[in-house]
Amino acid sequence: MLALLVLAALLLVNSGELASLPQVLASLPLALLASAGAHFPQILFTAWAWLILLPREDRPALSRMLRLRWYREGADALLPAGSVVGQAGITRLMVRDGMPGDLAAGTATIGISLEAMGQMVFTILGLAFFLALREDAEVSGFLTGIAVAGGMVALLVAAQRPTALGLLRRVLERLARRWPRLEPLWLDRFQAALLRLHADHGKLALALLLHVGCWVMGAIEMMLVLALIGHPISFAEAMVIEAFAQVLRNAGFLLPGAAGVQEGAIIAGGLLMGVPVAPMATAALVRRTREILVGSTALLAWRRDEVRGQP
Repeated sequence: MLALLVLAALLLVNSGELASLPQVLASLPLALLASAGAHFPQILFTAWAWLILLPREDRPALSRMLRLRWYREGADALLPAGSVVGQAGITRLMVRDGMPGDLAAGTATIGISLEAMGQMVFTILGLAFFLALREDAEVSGFLTGIAVAGGMVALLVAAQRPTALGLLRRVLERLARRWPRLEPLWLDRFQAALLRLHADHGKLALALLLHVGCWVMGAIEMMLVLALIGHPISFAEAMVIEAFAQVLRNAGFLLPGAAGVQEGAIIAGGLLMGVPVAPMATAALVRRTREILVGSTALLAWRRDEVRGQP
């Protein structure tokens, strides 16, 4: 409700610019097609980033990984805390497909860390473009986003270190005295898998680069959509808008698809670069429509996958 109120306030303050909205909406179908086309590389990059972390003998086919990442997209777009729920769900499916559980969990954990690190790098790039475009700009929002992302990355990395895992093991040993099913032997296998994955710095660097490329494709999507609805912007401006919007969107991660927060974030990012409300509201509508179409079909396919795997 708070997110929707903020969105309504943004539209109300800039209501004088909404008169051109019907003309802008006329280009919606083509813009939606461009949005979907630009989004496919994002799914490909994230699938590839996970795939290369896995040993060759345990890698699923790229088509299977694309399908699993599609399920994750559906969860992220339509479920509360969707990125966490989706990641856990597709990790379980990989185990069901025959991948060792410690390896699937290890690559999923590192994948989440690299995704957060990629967003931090992308936000820094957005800040650099912002400073290049507007030297007297207020950068507190970007700096807050970078600090939050950096803190998240630090916590995720710290949680994967032997010290943190050793502490968790001692907790599980105590709990196992009362609930034997909590036997912590699986944690040793998980830690061993993490250490093996951490040792391959080349794969980690390539996976990080792919995640950064995924975030950059979001800026390219924004640039294409705005060009098609009659308000073209430069690549640098698109990077600033997308980076700022993603920083704000993270505040609504518990809401399904960050409902309301995402739309307000996109409009606010556009206002930061002087883009009128009407085209930014349409761009937000295009992205939300694409997410609903992609997400709903993904959840239906995920459900069929689950049923097919039942005995």
